[in-house]
Amino acid sequence: MNLKTQKHSEHGTTLVEMMIVIGILAILSTVGVPSFVSILTKARMTAEVNELNALMRFARFKAIEQEGTVVLCPAEDYSTCSSNWDAPKIIFFDDNHNQYRDPDEVLLTSKSVSENGIRVSSRNKLIRFYESGVTASPASIKVCPENSEAKYARLLTISLQGKLSLSKDRDENGIHETNAGKELSCYL
Repeated sequence: MNLKTQKHSEHGTTLVEMMIVIGILAILSTVGVPSFVSILTKARMTAEVNELNALMRFARFKAIEQEGTVVLCPAEDYSTCSSNWDAPKIIFFDDNHNQYRDPDEVLLTSKSVSENGIRVSSRNKLIRFYESGVTASPASIKVCPENSEAKYARLLTISLQGKLSLSKDRDENGIHETNAGKELSCYL
């Protein structure tokens, strides 16, 4: 076979083709990445709200079931209630009503520190349920993303009767409101 008659075909991409692919990837990442971050933030917020909701319902149920006083509160040391709702949360029988989990008071359950990127806050140091399922005072817990975007903020509210409700976006502007109709904000 003569080498001069053999045809060579080159395979590869041209500079123009590569620039087109890079342009398409840039457009897709500009559109796709913010959407992905939004979906991830919503999922984290929903998970945190669901866990807090379950904790509050569990505490109320245990108070009714065991006919005693049950406390839900943040406690870094799993004993002393604090006001930092980003700390681990505990649920325990508070037989002597001292807002402290004594060694003889049963720890019913606990939840670890809130997920990274989520802030949990409340004006209430603790939520106390009595044997009838009512609370000592109404309480609310606000859940916000680390970036403080109000569109992700959620508020769990507990009435004196122990009824739990989640904030809603009643005016459909993308931001949830309190029961009184005030827009939620993640700033103090």
